[in-house]
Amino acid sequence: MNINDRTPIKINGRLYPLWSKFVFDKARFIGRKLQDLGTPGSLFDESGETTITDIRLTANGDESAMFHVDGDGWGCACDVLYLGVVGETEPGWITFSGYGGHKWRIEVPVK
Repeated sequence: MNINDRTPIKINGRLYPLWSKFVFDKARFIGRKLQDLGTPGSLFDESGETTITDIRLTANGDESAMFHVDGDGWGCACDVLYLGVVGETEPGWITFSGYGGHKWRIEVPVK
C-alpha cells in the first residue's frame, strides 16, 4: 500500500475508499483521543478513553475487511460490513456505530 497515492486500499478484491481515507490520514489522528462509548445493555457496556496510536484496515476472512483504531493499551475495531460513520455528533468528534449498537468516537484533528 502506498499511502501517498491515495488509491483506495484493496482487500479481498474490494476497494474501501471511506476507510482508506482514515488510514491515509492517520498521522493527523495519532496522539488524539479514542473514546469507547460502550454497548448499551450488554455485558460490555464499558466506556474508556485512550490515545490513538494507529489506524489500520486489514482482511477479515476471505470476503471482508476490519477497520481498527488502536490506542495505548486497547483499541476499537469492527468489520466494515457492520460499521457506520454516524458523523460529527458532537463538535470535535467523529462517532462510529458498530455491531450490536457499540459506539465509539475519535477526536477530530485540528485543521
